[in-house]
Amino acid sequence: MSQAERMNSASNAWEADPWDASDVVAEAQLTGFRERAAKAIEWASMRNTGASVFSIEIEKLLGADVAFFATHDGEELLLMQSVWHGFPDPPEWRLATRANGSDDQWSSWGHFSEMPDNWQLPQSGS
Repeated sequence: MSQAERMNSASNAWEADPWDASDVVAEAQLTGFRERAAKAIEWASMRNTGASVFSIEIEKLLGADVAFFATHDGEELLLMQSVWHGFPDPPEWRLATRANGSDDQWSSWGHFSEMPDNWQLPQSGS
């Protein structure tokens, strides 16, 4: 889907970050998202953690809508759940990653509406 098509669609199951990203950036993000969506990732809830995750204060992560975190295949992963989602806002979920233990900038893999089948979220209240 081209940038113009993505920007004018009200029914995207996946959306680039930012929504008006170039085709090159959007394709790279979608490829990265699909690679991670194919992995069996077990997520942990931000509600059940200590004072920090990945050396970041919990308050900062919660303020950025981070709901779950994980480490998998050498990456630290953050799963954000947008309070505002659905057209014209982005889909409900957003994924960001960086190399384990690094201070590198987080890479965004876009916004998406459906949780990948291979991902396991904790039970409610866990």
